[in-house]
Amino acid sequence: MEEPKKVLRAQYLGSMQVTAATGMEVLNDAIDHMVTNTPINQWRNVNVAVAPSMISILTPNDDKLITECRVRYLSFLGIGRNVKQCAFIMHTAQDLFIAHIFNCEPSSGALCKTIEAACKLRYQKCLDAHPQGFRNASSLNTPNGRGIGATLKSIVGSLTGRKNKQGES
Repeated sequence: MEEPKKVLRAQYLGSMQVTAATGMEVLNDAIDHMVTNTPINQWRNVNVAVAPSMISILTPNDDKLITECRVRYLSFLGIGRNVKQCAFIMHTAQDLFIAHIFNCEPSSGALCKTIEAACKLRYQKCLDAHPQGFRNASSLNTPNGRGIGATLKSIVGSLTGRKNKQGES
C-alpha cells in the first residue's frame, strides 16, 4: 500500500553542500548563496510530494523524479530571511550535509509545515515501534540499581553543585 502524500508546488533553486547538519546561519547562508548565484529563470517549477517517509521533488508536467530524500535523514528545516524561501538539510550516506533550497508563493510556510508534519509522524512511528522506550532497551544498570541516565544526572548535578560552592568561597 502506498503512503499518503501531499503535493505542493514550489520553485526548486537546487541543492548544495553545507558545513553542518543544523543551524539557521548555515541554512540562511545556503539560501542566500543559491538565490544570489542561480538566475531566477533557472529556478525550476516543481511538485514537492511529501509522505511520512519520503520527500520527492518532481517535474510538474510528467512527474519525472528530480531527487528523493528520506525523511529519516533530514537534519534541519527552516524558513529563510525572506518568507518565500526555505530549505532543508539532508545527511547523506557519504557523511555530507546537503541543503535543498526552495522558493514558494505566497510563502514557504505551507511547505515547511507539511515537511514538519512528516517528521513528527516519522518520529511517532519510531516511538510506536519501541513502546517501552529507549531507556529500558539499554539495560545498563549501575551497581546501586539506578539506570545510567539517573547516574549521569547525579554526576552532572554534583559537578555543577561543586562548581557553585567553589565559586562562592
